[in-house]
Amino acid sequence: MKNIISIINSSYNPASQISPCLGSQLSTAESAHDKAGASRSVLNSCFMALRTLLLVLLMLLPSCAGARVLAKDYMTLVKKTSDASIDYIMKKAEHYLNAGHSDTALVYYMVACNRMNDKLSDKDKQQCAMAYLKKGNILYMKGNYAGALSAYFSGLRIYSACKDRREIGHFYNNIASVYCVFEDYAKGLSYYKKGYESCHKYGDRANEYKILANMTAVSTQIGKTKEARKYHRMSEKVKNPADKENCYMSIFNFGLILRTEKNYREAINTCNDLLNYAVKNKMSPRYICYAYIELYQNYISLGDRDSTLKYLRLCESTAVKHGILHSCLDVLVKYADFYDSVGNYKAASRYRARYQHEKDSIFNTNEFDAVKNEQTLYEMDKYDKYIASLNKREKERVLTISAQRYTIAAVSVVTLVVGLLLLVVYRQKKRIDKSYNNLFVVNRNFVNNQEIMRQRLNDAVSRLKESEAEAEQLRGRLAAYDADDVVKDAGVSEQSDNMVHKAKSGGINDDMRRKLLDSVVDIMENTTEFCSADFSLARMAALVGSNSKYVSLVINETFHKSFKNYVNEYRIHLACLRMSDTEGYGSYTLNAIAESVGFKSYTTFVELFRKIVGITPSMYKDKLKACI
Repeated sequence: MKNIISIINSSYNPASQISPCLGSQLSTAESAHDKAGASRSVLNSCFMALRTLLLVLLMLLPSCAGARVLAKDYMTLVKKTSDASIDYIMKKAEHYLNAGHSDTALVYYMVACNRMNDKLSDKDKQQCAMAYLKKGNILYMKGNYAGALSAYFSGLRIYSACKDRREIGHFYNNIASVYCVFEDYAKGLSYYKKGYESCHKYGDRANEYKILANMTAVSTQIGKTKEARKYHRMSEKVKNPADKENCYMSIFNFGLILRTEKNYREAINTCNDLLNYAVKNKMSPRYICYAYIELYQNYISLGDRDSTLKYLRLCESTAVKHGILHSCLDVLVKYADFYDSVGNYKAASRYRARYQHEKDSIFNTNEFDAVKNEQTLYEMDKYDKYIASLNKREKERVLTISAQRYTIAAVSVVTLVVGLLLLVVYRQKKRIDKSYNNLFVVNRNFVNNQEIMRQRLNDAVSRLKESEAEAEQLRGRLAAYDADDVVKDAGVSEQSDNMVHKAKSGGINDDMRRKLLDSVVDIMENTTEFCSADFSLARMAALVGSNSKYVSLVINETFHKSFKNYVNEYRIHLACLRMSDTEGYGSYTLNAIAESVGFKSYTTFVELFRKIVGITPSMYKDKLKACI
């Protein structure tokens, strides 16, 4: 049964490591069971022991020499693949494995395994885990079960940490197979069950069948036929009829169940069907060897010595020829059982001694005992990681709470500061609004007062002109009666001539200044000439019948400002009046009002308005609306 588990483990079929000549010699060594003399039996037994020892040495020496070659090849390959991706290395390994170059494939898998580090992507970590699995498979087929188990556990650790764990059942299956090789069936079944649960969860039907087949075989080995039949029925539901190995295992496990139930005749018929199936489908020699094992097992139970010996010899020759190590050992045990059954206890004892010696050499039991602790270490490592994750989560929770508290405190402080700033801004805005309101009231009253004063001034000018006209009439009446008035008129005429002469020479007297000022004020107060965008000092001089120099001089001396500033103040004053006139200018925009009073640039209008009035035109307009 231990032999059949290995075929489920991997599709890898190693090349023969045992000389065919040596195998043929070993296959003829069993003439010692004949009824010959005791001396011949002893000599043959010794000869067989020597040949078996030589067989073991031949199997071990290549591995020792190969270790040195492997180390050298490994270092060379590490250098060659230093820049290669893990995916490339895995493809090369698969290529060599499929070509039958297991040692080269093993080196590539070792290189891929040693690429593992925490910074790799999840995909590359999966590749590293699968490299450990394939490495373990090769070591398993070479008989290095301790190395295989170590590789499987290493791969399982990596794969368990990956996000995609669909193929994790392969690791559990292979770990269980190693334990079953060493007859630790309880631990083997526990890992098979884990593997089955994983395969069933992720829908891995192919590996699910292999695990169920293995569980069937293990259950028969420990005598639990009910469980064996249960697992066999379950395996039949997921079996792939097109898969030769699946069909072979279905027949094989049914034969195992029959033998365990002591239905040997039907079991023999089933095993013959199994042998014919393997030969017909040209399956690997190990499948034929496993059929031979089952046949001689059943014949031993029936007490058919000739048939037992026949299939023992066939199994031995096949196992030695093709390097099927488990079968070689199993044959030694069955030979010992056979000699016990015929009463040749001495020969049986020798076979058992050879079995134990070769088992220790091939299985390296001491090393396996050390590596068996891998399972305990793995479970402890899982527990430690779980505790570490809990501690990490607790620390993260505490840090998160602390961070949240600091964040809340910071937000509270910021909110308080912002609230205080908003309060200050609000109060400041209220004060500014109050100041603007006061300024608006002052300007509005000023504009209204200016309008009243302008009306009064116009009335005073009208009355003054009327008084001057009356005075002129009175002077005309008195001229005819008073001779002195003639002289005075002559003096006045002479004075006028002097004034004209003085004006021509560039001077201006008070009377001329007064009249010129009256004319300028009349233009500004009673016309809208200044609302023209082209209104200039020359235009004003033309309107008052004077020159630009005198007009500018009068404005500067009287109002202490330039002609431009003087005109702009009138324009801004008129703009305020038009903004107040909602009936006449309510539909006007501020830009249109600016153009209506003579401003070419709205920006200039805003700047001058703010400079003269104290607030912007839009604010002034808003204040007017609020007052209405």
